[in-house]
Amino acid sequence: MSFRDRVAFDAEAGTYFDGAMRYIYIKPEALMGIALAMPEDQRGAVLEAMAESVFINGGKSAKTYQESGAADGEALLAVIRETAPQLGWGSWSTVVDGDELTVTVKGSPFAMGYGAADHPVCAPILGMLRAVSPVVLGGPTEVRETACAAVGAEACTFTARRLTEAPE
Repeated sequence: MSFRDRVAFDAEAGTYFDGAMRYIYIKPEALMGIALAMPEDQRGAVLEAMAESVFINGGKSAKTYQESGAADGEALLAVIRETAPQLGWGSWSTVVDGDELTVTVKGSPFAMGYGAADHPVCAPILGMLRAVSPVVLGGPTEVRETACAAVGAEACTFTARRLTEAPE
């Protein structure tokens, strides 16, 4: 069942829920404006905090998806590829090649909401991939945004690599 079919809107309470997970609508520029409101030398820390928050909380969503039947890595990626655009997170494509996962996101709301930048800014996607890539690749991973539409790329690209040794 798709996210749009699962989500329940309670007009009286003003809430959206997918099971026990609550969702909200927020304009990308309002979210990314949090980083832009900070002095330039602090924006990286704000973006990292966004990534960490999504790692923790998006990881809970990924765990729920796994418990609902998307137990293996490819099944989890299929749910994410289906759900991400329904949440407004752009169109995702994924390729697993051995110990590497490449995710390409066309239409990232985070790049659009941030605007032109000299560094990648799609921290929420990075956080989500930090949460799911260990499931997909079968162990600890390192995730990087290697291209970003905010920097002028056609799409945002992320690479997760399985680490041969656990991070310190």
